[in-house]
Amino acid sequence: MKVDILILNYNGKDLLSAFLPSVCKAAKQSIHKCKVYVVDNVSTDGSVEYVRNNLPSIELYVSKKNEVLCSYNEVLKAIDSDIVILLNNDIKVEEDFVDYLVEHFKDENVFFVAPRLLNFDGTYNGGRSYLKIKYGILQNIVDETNAAVPGSTHSISTGAFRREAFLGLGGFDSLYLPGICEEVDLCYRALVSGMKGVYEPKSIIWHQESTTFNREYGERGKMVIAHRNVFLFFWKNIHNKRLIAAHLFFLPFRIVHSIVFGNVELAQGFWLALSRLPAALSRRYKCNPQWRMRVLKDSDIIR
Repeated sequence: MKVDILILNYNGKDLLSAFLPSVCKAAKQSIHKCKVYVVDNVSTDGSVEYVRNNLPSIELYVSKKNEVLCSYNEVLKAIDSDIVILLNNDIKVEEDFVDYLVEHFKDENVFFVAPRLLNFDGTYNGGRSYLKIKYGILQNIVDETNAAVPGSTHSISTGAFRREAFLGLGGFDSLYLPGICEEVDLCYRALVSGMKGVYEPKSIIWHQESTTFNREYGERGKMVIAHRNVFLFFWKNIHNKRLIAAHLFFLPFRIVHSIVFGNVELAQGFWLALSRLPAALSRRYKCNPQWRMRVLKDSDIIR
């Protein structure tokens, strides 16, 4: 298969210098025709010049504006690969990680394949996950218990996607900008349409998590955005009447609880989500027809 590896970058010159060589080496080791791209989101730290001067074999795509993960959407329209592997600039990879991922795409129903993410201290970071709803709020749970076991997974933040299916689903949704939850949204739309998500623990990558996001927004700001986007995801994607009723019933209690016990980020996230409610509902009812081909019910996926 033809495989493209895309590294998203924003002001990450030092990260590219540290981790990009491992990606280039893995691309050369793959049995597939494999090309490496850097997708730069209008960096101002010399990242573009660094790639041009030091890594001329890498394809460089400079976005017109910083749309975070949504910048991938335009790049994937411009290339012709079968499979795309989407990575952050703070990731180091094992030499054989590509082929373990691509092997699963022999099954035409597979939409995405997740590698095993490890922190640099060797602890498990993610890759295998499942969705559940607790007290009316969606949670994306990292399944550390089965970290060494291949199987199904519900979402990935970094990993391999079938390019044509990615574009057919509309790609990452700008509703969630500046980020968090857009990958869960994309994978969920694929799952309800009958496609599969696979976890492959033999494919290993090392992640220095949220380097750019934490730098730009801080830990508290990141939590506010995360809560906001979880609400938006629910309002956009969930159709099950029982889950909606539970969400509406528990919502006032969750907001009051967050304020009383000092977890104000949830309440702030809800307030910010209200301003995007019309956009979320518009996507819910007027989205791309392929998004609406729901083979599975919400209850078939969410625990």
